[in-house]
Amino acid sequence: MALWDGLLFGMLLQLSVGPVCLAILQRSIRCGFSSAWKMIAGVALVDAFYMAGAIGGVSLLLQVAWVKQVVLIGGAVILAWFGVNSMRSKAMDETGEAEREGSEMREPSSFLYGLSLTLANPLTILFWSGVFGSMMATQHLPSLSGLLLFAGGCLLSTLLFLGFVALLGNAVRQYLVPKWLTRLNRLVGICFIAFALILLQKGLTV
Repeated sequence: MALWDGLLFGMLLQLSVGPVCLAILQRSIRCGFSSAWKMIAGVALVDAFYMAGAIGGVSLLLQVAWVKQVVLIGGAVILAWFGVNSMRSKAMDETGEAEREGSEMREPSSFLYGLSLTLANPLTILFWSGVFGSMMATQHLPSLSGLLLFAGGCLLSTLLFLGFVALLGNAVRQYLVPKWLTRLNRLVGICFIAFALILLQKGLTV
């Protein structure tokens, strides 16, 4: 039951599209499904790490104002850096060679990209700390096994939803001309910078 609850809760969470989801779509369109799936694996690993930390009591540390401020402002800087890099990315030339070569060069780093991007988004750890902190405080899932099953359901929802996003990106990539790929890179970059500004604002008002 806890596993199913976690799956449903995670699916509802996934409907709130964030920078990671956009990055998965971008990577799948640019480099294909296999590269995007490696990125998803990195995202899921960080989510699991954050959930374990939340269950282990990291939420108490994040209640300290200056710690939360450092996490938010640091995440804002890193996300802005990702955004600038995305806006500077170029699509393939008319022959398609530049994009194919770029995809081959980027694919080995997809897992690390997923790791670093999720680590750079402090809202993830703040969110999971809040969820599991409230569950433990209210004893909604009083046993450790129940918490772990709930976390497992949330992770499964991440894999399923982002896997669907990757499949969608892979399906439409053949129909996008270079100028649309360039516009996609700029759009994702703008979204990253917008998220960064939101984080910065939150960090400065803690």
